[in-house]
Amino acid sequence: MISLAVASQKGGVGKTTVAVNLAYAFAKRGWSTVLVDTDPQGSVGLSLSERARRSRGFFDCMEEGISVDECVLATRLPELQILVAGRSADPFVRKASELQGTVPDVVASLGQRGHDLAIIDTAAGLTGYTADVLRASDFVLVPQQAEPLGLRSVPQMLKAVQAIRNEGHHLEMAGILLTMVQSDVEDSANVVRELRQIVPPQLMLHAAIPRDSIFLRASAVGVPLGLLFQNPPAPAIIFDQVAAELESRIELHSESPLPAQDDHTRLMD
Repeated sequence: MISLAVASQKGGVGKTTVAVNLAYAFAKRGWSTVLVDTDPQGSVGLSLSERARRSRGFFDCMEEGISVDECVLATRLPELQILVAGRSADPFVRKASELQGTVPDVVASLGQRGHDLAIIDTAAGLTGYTADVLRASDFVLVPQQAEPLGLRSVPQMLKAVQAIRNEGHHLEMAGILLTMVQSDVEDSANVVRELRQIVPPQLMLHAAIPRDSIFLRASAVGVPLGLLFQNPPAPAIIFDQVAAELESRIELHSESPLPAQDDHTRLMD
């Protein structure tokens, strides 16, 4: 199993949106995918269903030693399963010495389930559980909001990845994904141009996620964009492009997409 963390030093850059829609895109492309929420706010579960909000998950495995197999939830898409943050999730989590499990334990247990890919949503910042997730992951994808202040966080993120590598971990950059792009707004367009000029080309994904109210609508009904309508909206197609681009970066190979769903369908009960 390949583990791909979605992480950023800044909050509000669209990590959960990227994680949910990218996991769905990979699953639709035929990969057995597990979406993992390691953010104490539990954003993944909150965005999907009442069942997900009530279920045990990542923090229950960490704090109480509950088996991953007892917590992973199925969805209506056979290739996609979810490990939500869980009922033990709390911003004031216990000290590591008080926990029954570790992040590497949970990731290793997921790998034993036979998944091809784990996409791991993280809390903002590069400390605490997020740092532990990065140390336990194979790759990191960095959503980067297309706004001027965001430019400052890129060097810090790259330094953090290198610091983790210097510790002896094998974390690799899957790439930087531009989010909330407004091509018709000068400041946003300037950030896109500047980032593509100063960041090594191999680190920048070609695809970019636009700022679009469709994301709010999908979140309101608790589905990935690809399940919002019978014909996927343009941003959903972009996530398929992102998944296709990442396949080679994280050593996966392309699969043919499965047939589209009819009309809007909930991903979970």
